[in-house]
Amino acid sequence: MIEQKVLALCMKAHFWDRAKNILEPDMFPREWMPVVSSLFYAQKHYESDITVDELLSVHRDLNPALPESTKESTESLIHSLAEVDLPNRDIAFDVIKNFWRRDKAKHIGNKALAIWTGEGGDFAELQRLIDLAASEDVNSHETFSIVNEDLEELVKYTQRPSEFKFTLEQMSARITGMNRGDLGIIFARPEVGKTTFCCFLVAEYIRQGHSVFYWANEERASKIKLRIITSYLKKSVQDVESDIENSLENWAKVRDNLVVFDSVGTSIEELDSYCGLNKPSVVIIDQLDKMKIIGQFGRGDERLKALYCYAREVAKRNDCLVWAVSQAGFEADGNQIIDYSMLDGSKTGKAGEADIILGIGKNADDEDTTRFINVSKNKINGFHGFITVDINKDVGRYYDSND
Repeated sequence: MIEQKVLALCMKAHFWDRAKNILEPDMFPREWMPVVSSLFYAQKHYESDITVDELLSVHRDLNPALPESTKESTESLIHSLAEVDLPNRDIAFDVIKNFWRRDKAKHIGNKALAIWTGEGGDFAELQRLIDLAASEDVNSHETFSIVNEDLEELVKYTQRPSEFKFTLEQMSARITGMNRGDLGIIFARPEVGKTTFCCFLVAEYIRQGHSVFYWANEERASKIKLRIITSYLKKSVQDVESDIENSLENWAKVRDNLVVFDSVGTSIEELDSYCGLNKPSVVIIDQLDKMKIIGQFGRGDERLKALYCYAREVAKRNDCLVWAVSQAGFEADGNQIIDYSMLDGSKTGKAGEADIILGIGKNADDEDTTRFINVSKNKINGFHGFITVDINKDVGRYYDSND
């Protein structure tokens, strides 16, 4: 029985060190659960080889009031571990890997069966289970690759021109743009203009010929799509309406480069899967903090760190630029100069994953259209500071302050 062999192996400290991050208690049959709990407890606390007698002692200390029948059957299982012939270390780890794979296949099979019998679930959920198992597969070497480029190729790569260019002159003079695999964060207080800035960026990316996926889970997605179109056309909604035929003709030339998703309740795993199938050049996630992510987290900042770490993986795995949109905390209210320490919900966890962070500040006067784009983190070329720009929310565009 493979479960018995795995547990016997886990009584050895050297094997437990390799297996402890793979095994989970619910991988084992119900009748073995008391043994599993006692063995896992013993290894986590003593980190040494565990004998059958020692495991029995730990089990009895943890379960002093078991019914006699349950006590007898469980202790019989513990004694049976002494009778297992243990293979060598390499074969042993192959056993644990196959055990892990069988458990993942069981969960995937159960979900597929539930869909087939009509008991619940859907194919998207099944796909997520498959993708998750594939990404964690202990037999897979797809999670890493050896860097084989020589010195000339490495220098050429670091000096390559930016594919996704900034079009604000003050910005491009300091940072020409971004590349595939980069993760950027855009943040500001509510109503300052972060979504307008995103719409402006998208309009310019479309103008450069890039395909863009915009995931909207805060403002109404149809409203955002209209703002992107007005930004691209450089017209207000009223101007578009008054010149609808010409506007339609101009927008038709690039409309296939944009997909906007109404994504309330969407998980980052779903986004990743869709991007993997459809290969966008740029992904905007507005707002990333509100996306779901599989897993259990003790604190909110741990969940946010995991989300931003996953967003970076989306950028690298799907060879695209990812912009994550977030809120600034109250301390940024009415401030011209803001930095990533003012990111809402996480001081460093979110910021640590980004290549560049742009915070949008403003004066306290609500009627003032001046904005300050603060670069507080920059792994692209090291520039830190701010530029002064103007916003036109009616058109959905930002302008250099001297325009």
